[in-house]
Amino acid sequence: MEVVTQQVKKRHFGGKIKNFFGVFLSKKVRKIALMTGLLALLVVTGYLNFTLNQNAVSINASSKTETNMFITLKENRTDARLAQQLVLQEIVANTNASQAARSEAEAALTALAATIAFENNTENLITAQCGYDDVIVSRNDNKLNVIVKTTDEITNENLQKIMKILANAMDKERLEPENGDMLYISTM
Repeated sequence: MEVVTQQVKKRHFGGKIKNFFGVFLSKKVRKIALMTGLLALLVVTGYLNFTLNQNAVSINASSKTETNMFITLKENRTDARLAQQLVLQEIVANTNASQAARSEAEAALTALAATIAFENNTENLITAQCGYDDVIVSRNDNKLNVIVKTTDEITNENLQKIMKILANAMDKERLEPENGDMLYISTM
């Protein structure tokens, strides 16, 4: 006698899931759909990240450019002054140089130190009294260049303050073009 056992088939949907439309999907199709969805999400995230970063960079670029410009200008001025100092110090230290050349170099070195102090002090005073973010003052004899970092135009009141600060620093009552005083003021 032969006994036949019949196994009852269990309904197992582990390999198949009904999708939104009621169709059964195989494991392979589900994996492909999941990977495609994740890839699409990754692409959208990357695109949003790129565009938002570009906007942030463009917003900060203008302020960084102005700040970098001021830093560069001050560094260039400092480098030029340092080079002048080194040349003058070499002349002063050179025993083969004439006494007149060495005396002239010492006088130029003293004048250079006074110019550096003048520029630094006037920059600090203009920044403090006029409320600007940054100021660069460059002096060459009686020729003065002033660059002011501001988003607004220079007011007449601040212009008068700047001229007064510079005149006082030069031990003058006021700057006079007839005496060779030249003042250039620009904004960034």
